Amino acid sequence: MQTYKQVDEFMKRLDLKYFKNTKDFVADLMYKTDKEYTTEVATFLNSRALGQNSDNDSFYRLKNKTLAGSLCVSAAFDSGVFRHIGNMLVDNSDLLCGTVLDIGCDCGIVTCFMASENPDTKFIGVDKNELAVNNAKELAESLGLENVEFVTADVYDFALEEKANAVTSFRCLLDIAQTQTKGVSVIGERGEREARYAEAFSPLAKAVCDNLTHGGTVISVERYTALYGWLGWMSALSNNGVNPLSDKCALMTAQDISSTIEYSVTFAQKGSTSSPLEAYDCVMSEKFKSGAGVDGANAEYALYKDADEIHFTDVKKGEKLIHQFATAVSPKGKYMFYEADLDRRSIKYVNEKKREKMMSDFEDKKKMYNPDEYTMNDYSIKSCT
Repeated sequence: MQTYKQVDEFMKRLDLKYFKNTKDFVADLMYKTDKEYTTEVATFLNSRALGQNSDNDSFYRLKNKTLAGSLCVSAAFDSGVFRHIGNMLVDNSDLLCGTVLDIGCDCGIVTCFMASENPDTKFIGVDKNELAVNNAKELAESLGLENVEFVTADVYDFALEEKANAVTSFRCLLDIAQTQTKGVSVIGERGEREARYAEAFSPLAKAVCDNLTHGGTVISVERYTALYGWLGWMSALSNNGVNPLSDKCALMTAQDISSTIEYSVTFAQKGSTSSPLEAYDCVMSEKFKSGAGVDGANAEYALYKDADEIHFTDVKKGEKLIHQFATAVSPKGKYMFYEADLDRRSIKYVNEKKREKMMSDFEDKKKMYNPDEYTMNDYSIKSCT
């Protein structure tokens, strides 16, 4: 990945380097901190990898015991996306003027980068984790920055004396809104699902927009993506009078120590007239190809983009939706078969000759669910994008 010189220099100054593997990360963390802390971090991360610990607050308290440790952990899991974010912020520096509020700032890496690149702008970083805020203050001091301050506060209750020209968030909404989004399904009919995410994000969107000047801009890069949540986040902002800038919204892919992760990039502004669905369609349509079988978010997008009417079967265990089947017909007469569960989504386009076989496969899969344990709901919707 090509990075701007100033982004690369900032990353090098903080030693936010790529780690090829876990062994290199652990060795570097041991060198920069101590054996006890390294063991704590490794044990916590191993338990999370096994699905045994999802307490993000505990993780960030551990991560921020020291600035050196926090920077090293950030390098392992976020240095790739930080580089992408840095490039994006350089390209859009004209939006970072006056006062900028950065929510969920953690140890202040991105906040300090913005401050270093925009010396005439005042930056305020907010995080509820006092250890993270103390590290951010230490980082800013070590960089000699005088145009940034950090505050320990819950963003839901935070109010600036003078409203900001921009409010930013970088890969923090998953943590900030964890309580609100708990229980919202990651699959299901898109309109209903994203409406539930919009409702869950509503308090946060209101807090963000209440701190924004008229004509101000929201910039966020988040792990809520086209798979689920992103359309809901844009809708929550829109419900508070801040609509997306379709030509700037995008998807971002970055590599960390263990995987490739996709992020949503949202630019929204008071005064914009684009709707969330228009912005979503603008981004997703770039890779859309009618008649092509695809996986992931593109599969769901193809279903809604290429069908006038969609027939669904939802499989639930209790109140939890665990599997979804859908069929439709494309404008070119191809038969569309869509399937989603909690881990994957896929769509296939078939001709008349293969239609019966696909339908039979779907029916066989549905029969695997014991009606004494599972319920099935059949319904149809008219699609729109």
